[in-house]
Amino acid sequence: MIAAAQPGRVASQRELARRLGVSHTALQKAQRSGRIAPEPDGAWDVAKVRARLAESSDPTRKTAAMAAPPPAPVAPMAPRPASPPLLQPAPDPLPRAAQSTFHDARTANEVLKAQERRLRLDERRGKLVDKARALLLVHRLAKEERDAILAWPARVAAEMAAELGVDAHRLQTLMDQRLRAHLAARHDVRVQVA
Repeated sequence: MIAAAQPGRVASQRELARRLGVSHTALQKAQRSGRIAPEPDGAWDVAKVRARLAESSDPTRKTAAMAAPPPAPVAPMAPRPASPPLLQPAPDPLPRAAQSTFHDARTANEVLKAQERRLRLDERRGKLVDKARALLLVHRLAKEERDAILAWPARVAAEMAAELGVDAHRLQTLMDQRLRAHLAARHDVRVQVA
């Protein structure tokens, strides 16, 4: 007969699974693989099984139920009189990056994956564009505008010369020279895309 009357011990594997917060089949698999075993009398010690599962489980698959139970609350102690410090604590020999836990690394990985998914989604929605393509389009637009500005004096010089009563060829030449000088001064404007 199974003796489970002691505290922290249960008679059945199903009750053990309920207390640990895991599935009964998970405990069966763990028992078949030799990771856990009942006590010699057939009962299951909840604390021992929890510890064995915690130390033999993949850290990425651990559940909160397998972690050790939280310690019992402790009554506050009376404050001690202040004493002068004897030794200063030694500086931490490892930088924070070298002390990263598996949890920190996994969290950072999940954040990066979420950022990549958001960028892909923004690109599909049309919120993001290819930098090289955008610069090419801006360059093409600027060239078309420059050509249109340089063609303007030839289109309007005869009409303006008639209104002003001046030589059309001379007016066109002066307008063309001034526009080219103006565009040359603006030539250093660069598009910056971060």
